[in-house]
Formats: sequence, structure tokens, C-alpha cells
Amino acid sequence: MIETDDLIYRVDNHYLGPTGKTFPVPIRYSAVGVGVGTFFVVFLIARTVLHLSLSYGTFLIMVVATVAITSRITKYINPDRPLRSVIKAAYNDLTSPRPPKVGQTVHITFPGKRRSSSDGDAQPHS
Repeated sequence: MIETDDLIYRVDNHYLGPTGKTFPVPIRYSAVGVGVGTFFVVFLIARTVLHLSLSYGTFLIMVVATVAITSRITKYINPDRPLRSVIKAAYNDLTSPRPPKVGQTVHITFPGKRRSSSDGDAQPHS
């Protein structure tokens, strides 16, 4: 850990486990919440979309998938970049316009007055 002058960054916000029985690796408090939410999403996808039965092997795969997804998400979460901004950035990245593919036809509309079929019937101003 890099020593800083800011006291908020010196706080060790890791859950080490119950007293006397610590985990082999430290777990951040934010990772616990993200992990629980991720497990529910993985569980719903496995049961409703993939129609997997609830067995020991399936549960083990869901737990491994949850740990992998949670570790990827929490890699980007820190006090300067909270979970909400990471989700918003991911949403913006997924929904942003992309450049056209090679050979794809591009339609450009210019802003301005559009002519409708009723404009042709109107008398021109003199």
C-alpha cells in the first residue's frame, strides 16, 4: 500500500473473518455486496434462461462464476470510483454509437425544415 497523507485511504476496509478464524485472503466490504448481487443475477440466469437443475455441480459452477465476475467488477471499484459510476460507465460504453462497418450504408439526415406531402399543395408566396 502506498502511504498517503489522506486518512481515508489509510483505513483498512477489508473483512478478515470472525475473530480467531480469518479468511485466507482479505475481502473488501464492497466486494461482499457486489458478490451477493452477482450471485442472485447468476442464479436467475442459470435457472430461468439456461434451465439448469439445482444440483451440487450447478451450484459450484454458479459460485465460481460469481467469484470470477465479482473479482472483475471490484477491480474497478475504489473510493474515487464507486459502484454506481462503474455501472453508469459500462452502460454508456455499451449504448454509445459505433462507427459503421466496412460496406455498411450510412444515412445522414441534416437538421432543417422537412417537407411533407401537404407542403406541395400549398400556394407559393408571391
